[in-house]
Amino acid sequence: MNYLNMLRTKITIGVLAGIIVVLVTILVINLTTDKEALERKDIILHHFNKVDVERLDEMVQRHKNGKGDYLMLIPPIIDGGYWIHDVHSNGREVTWTIDNTRDGMSSEHGKQIYRCKKINMIETKDDYVYTLDQCDNEGEKSIPIFSILKENVLFR
Repeated sequence: MNYLNMLRTKITIGVLAGIIVVLVTILVINLTTDKEALERKDIILHHFNKVDVERLDEMVQRHKNGKGDYLMLIPPIIDGGYWIHDVHSNGREVTWTIDNTRDGMSSEHGKQIYRCKKINMIETKDDYVYTLDQCDNEGEKSIPIFSILKENVLFR
């Protein structure tokens, strides 16, 4: 009988310890998860209106603050097909992929991938220009990767 009571006690302690580990793990995940990122649903930008510009600016600021983000940019078609921009940031590096494989009019189909340390927005008189800096295999060159005409932002 004494052996059975000891076994039950050990099993009970083991189960309680397991429950505590699970609860602590859930607590740590909740405390370390970026709730803003989970609540954000605006990751696909295609209007390029004021809201989209603000979202792009938010991504730039998040990267500067060492926080990750993800956006997919689908600019309007002028002729041909879509050029899709996938933008991933882990807070230390930005990976910007331009995929033009859906554009039948493009002379060179494929994907261009840029891996860079910095992303910035430069506001000119007519445009919002997003640039990549400190990119692999690009030296100190600043790459103007994406721009939005201010007049289009006002009318969308």
